[in-house]
Amino acid sequence: MSSDRNHPPLTPREHDVVRLASRGYSAKQIALELAIAPRTVDSYLEHAKAKTGARNRNHLIAIAIGKGWVAPPDPGDGAV
Repeated sequence: MSSDRNHPPLTPREHDVVRLASRGYSAKQIALELAIAPRTVDSYLEHAKAKTGARNRNHLIAIAIGKGWVAPPDPGDGAV
């Protein structure tokens, strides 16, 4: 994950949550995948949005893809 003065890097767990969100996973699906509570997923997403200045989940994902923090979704990968 790259660092940017305007957008501080995410923690490893925030990155995991954003990566799964970028694949279309719901908070519940992310929680099951990472063995955490759905409210914890929401908390990580809120922290990541605050760090990046994202207005919402979709904007957060767009920022993460644009910065190269997560790969763009592959239409053929069977993402949910």
